[in-house]
Amino acid sequence: MATVPDDIRCEDIMSSPPVTASPHETASVAAKLMLEKKIGSLIIVDENGSLLGIVTKTDLVRGVVAPGKDPGKVSLGEIMTRNPYYVTTDSLVREAAEIMGSYGIGHLPVLHPESQRVVGVISMRDIVRLAPHYIELAILARQRE
Repeated sequence: MATVPDDIRCEDIMSSPPVTASPHETASVAAKLMLEKKIGSLIIVDENGSLLGIVTKTDLVRGVVAPGKDPGKVSLGEIMTRNPYYVTTDSLVREAAEIMGSYGIGHLPVLHPESQRVVGVISMRDIVRLAPHYIELAILARQRE
């Protein structure tokens, strides 16, 4: 098996453009969009494209399905994770794996380092495809917490 260099940047493996939504959108619309696009998260942005939060499939289950709420009446702003962890395009994939492992998260928004606009998203699945040995980093980071 070929070795993967340790200097791979997040911009090299991120999904771009990211699938985004407004905090005013409903959970029902979000679920349909996630299903249609075959993705596990939506990046929540304001009208200027600045990062506000992230909504994952788990957020939909915890915030809407499990408590029996009407998905057509719950806004993403109500269930999103606010001020999520993120990386920049020039961050190393190793750093993303460590953040994901430390905080038990599966998706990270990727921001442009200067404009701070969301330009992509990176998932643990992206990292595993590229460099399965980074999973060990994620696990070790979590154990240090």
